[in-house]
Order: sequence, then structure tokens, then C-alpha cells
Amino acid sequence: MAEFKKWMSGLLGAVVRVLLWLIMAVVAVFLLAVALVLLFLGVLWALLRGQRPETPVFVGRFQRFTKTRVWPQAGQARASGASARHSQAEVVDVEAREVDERSSRSSADERSQPEDRPGLEDRRP
Repeated sequence: MAEFKKWMSGLLGAVVRVLLWLIMAVVAVFLLAVALVLLFLGVLWALLRGQRPETPVFVGRFQRFTKTRVWPQAGQARASGASARHSQAEVVDVEAREVDERSSRSSADERSQPEDRPGLEDRRP
């Protein structure tokens, strides 16, 4: 009879532990769902007010840390790639004009022949 009580208490303890683990898992999933809903509402509220959602401070610190200490070469490659992309993305506004063949030929001929303009003489001793 003592062995039966010991076996029943072990079985009951195992059932209680499994139930507690399930309850903790349900609570954790519920808290995660609440956090995601609040995060979504915060982003939506910021966008409705016309502001850009801000990243938390610890995210920026982690990104700076990983670029400088964990993967320094990756941070440099990203920075150079970002600057290259930035320079390609620049827009230059120019004034367009038509050039006919006669004027383009004459200007090319003028450039090939040196001109004697006043003030462009060689003044070296």
C-alpha cells in the first residue's frame, strides 16, 4: 500500500508539473500577443499622426556594437555600399538644349586648335 501511495503521489506530481508548464506557456503566448498588438497600435498611431515610428534605444546600441566589435568588416562594407548607393541616387538638375551638328563640329575644331587669347601667355621667367 505504501508503494501505491508513492506511485500515486509521483503521478499526481507529474500531472501538476505538466499542468503548470501548460499554464505558463499559455500566459507567455498571451503576453506576447498583447505586446504585439500594443506595438502594432503604437506604430499605427505614429503613422496616423504623420511621424515615423522610432526604434528603441537598445536596438541602435546593439547595431553600433555589432558593426564595431562583432563584425567590423561587415559594418565597413555596409557603410561603403550605402555611400555608393547614396552617390548614385543623387539627382542633378540640368538645363537641356539642342545642339546641331554644325555648331558641335566647329566647337570641336576650336578645342583642338590652341587659341592665342590675351592673358593666357606663359609668364614664367
